[in-house]
Amino acid sequence: MQEKEFPPCVAMPRRRELLQWLAAGAATGLPVWSEAAAGPVTLVVPFSAGGQFDTIGRAVALAMGAAMGKTVIVENIGGAGGTIAASKVVRAKPDGQTLLLYGGNLATAGDMYKSLDYDPLNDLQPVSRLSIAPHVIMASPRSGITTFAQLQTKLKNGAKLSYGSPGMGTSMHLTFELIKQQLGLDVLHVPYKGGANVMTDLIAGNIDLGIIAIGPALNFIQNKKVVPLGVTSKERSKVVPGIAALSELGVTGLDTGSWAGLSVPKATPEAVVGQLNQAALQALQSASVKQLFAEQGFIATPSTPAQMKDYAVQEAKAFGPVIRNLQI
Repeated sequence: MQEKEFPPCVAMPRRRELLQWLAAGAATGLPVWSEAAAGPVTLVVPFSAGGQFDTIGRAVALAMGAAMGKTVIVENIGGAGGTIAASKVVRAKPDGQTLLLYGGNLATAGDMYKSLDYDPLNDLQPVSRLSIAPHVIMASPRSGITTFAQLQTKLKNGAKLSYGSPGMGTSMHLTFELIKQQLGLDVLHVPYKGGANVMTDLIAGNIDLGIIAIGPALNFIQNKKVVPLGVTSKERSKVVPGIAALSELGVTGLDTGSWAGLSVPKATPEAVVGQLNQAALQALQSASVKQLFAEQGFIATPSTPAQMKDYAVQEAKAFGPVIRNLQI
């Protein structure tokens, strides 16, 4: 069977590249912020409060505010896979006062939502990637499945199984579909409105398998409420090193997860983007953000704006055909 293309692992920026970018931003001088509108900066989070994205956004907002000497307010705008929030930022004044917490859901939104009147890839200016959290595939204890190899054997022997994801078109759904295509697996997809709903039905045995980001799943894994089968990152997670990466289990080229970054309106001046990038990189080095990431299984992914754009474009290329094939 022909292998399917997975989202490529975009290399972390070399130290020299980051230093060059920081030096370029520093050369503009701190007075850049005097050109921006007065008042607090707003970070628009495209999901409701309390979720993984919101947790990242609030931690980074606080740390960036300290780095910039400005208040950063988080505004939650949910709905339509993040495209309503993105629409607001696309149309905001390009002065560095309005930021968007951007992720893979928006990188693929152009294929998901045909009626959009803006381009989520090209009408927003990337600032920096922030984090990625690998997904984890789990089995219900009631399924009798304890290993990924056992799952494959059951399916090849004709077992009819189902898996839950946090929703149609989410990175978790698309990742599982890529795995199905590569390995020739037949598993029924059951979409939910969020990861919490997936876990409830997985524990109850209403579905056989589930896939969500590793952070929200940690407590259930540690308390043996579910059976972890593998993580979707290229290497094992430092938070749960006992769970194998699927790359060890016969799935080739897989290195994906729920990722977050920052974007601003397209016409934002380069000097302002540089200042925001520096503040984001400083935020990722703060003790509070490092502690949160360590506890929740997030991996820090500092980058230049160009590297974030490249990552988003490559993810859209990898997942776009899956979205079209599924006719989502």
